[in-house]
Amino acid sequence: MELVIGYAIFFFCILMLGTISGIFSERAGIVNIAINGFMIFGATIYAISSVIFTDFLKITSMWSQIALTVITVLGTMLFGLLFGLATVKLKSDQTISGFAINILALGVVSVVVLYITSRHQGGGTTIDSILKRRELAWSSEVGSFKNIISLKTFLVIIIAFGSWFALRKTRWGLRFRSVGENPQAADVAGINVNRVKWQALLIASAVAGIAGSFFAQNEVTIFANTKDIKGFGFIALAIMITSRWRISLSVVISLFFSFLLSFSEYGLNVLGNELALYKDLLTILPYLVTLIIMVASSRNSAGPAAAGIPYDKSKR
Repeated sequence: MELVIGYAIFFFCILMLGTISGIFSERAGIVNIAINGFMIFGATIYAISSVIFTDFLKITSMWSQIALTVITVLGTMLFGLLFGLATVKLKSDQTISGFAINILALGVVSVVVLYITSRHQGGGTTIDSILKRRELAWSSEVGSFKNIISLKTFLVIIIAFGSWFALRKTRWGLRFRSVGENPQAADVAGINVNRVKWQALLIASAVAGIAGSFFAQNEVTIFANTKDIKGFGFIALAIMITSRWRISLSVVISLFFSFLLSFSEYGLNVLGNELALYKDLLTILPYLVTLIIMVASSRNSAGPAAAGIPYDKSKR
């Protein structure tokens, strides 16, 4: 049971950050299906930084994870700027642009991981530089209760509360949300609409990048083999819609999906090997539930009114 709970908290950290990433961009009127792509970019930049720190600078202290996370944030924000160039500056279709970011992420990570494993390491199916590093946590063993006390947990708590407070309790948050509902009215009120949209994309990409770095640190073998982060970005997108773009509600829904994911992967340790025959069915359960909830809740989930509509200042 400890393994199920421990991994559930780990999954929660990633899903919660992914959901917050989506909420920020869509609250500013930008449809963001590129959450998964930004997470992959974050994991990729974290892997590159780990190689530099571990193999070249010989820095393996667990405290260096803070520096690696900062580098990941800055690197992922560059791809956020690329997304912003397409959606804010060039006013291209936001769904297509998000899809392009996801495809670009898969291409970049494939090249980077192939180079690290085949050229830098001389072979292998994982990224040794990350394996040599200890996570900044009481215990680096993911799935244990001690691992809950870690950098990722504290960061998620701070980011979740800070995001909720900023969006719901501050003047900045009110102006921010008004851009996603009626950008023309916000412009008349003196709000720089495009500036808010750029802020949203930078925040969204940074938060998703942090989630990707957590995944790469703790699931490096899966990341290196699949070049993906288990599709958590798409589950985060579903959580965002189900929670109706509210951070407070997304906490509860993220916890639900996290325990569902953890149970699907490690539930046999609790239920016993007699259910091993149904392992594959158990594995697809979270994604099946995601689909069902999406279908059931999408009819009543009205997002920000201006989401997906490129802002045209000439229209009133």
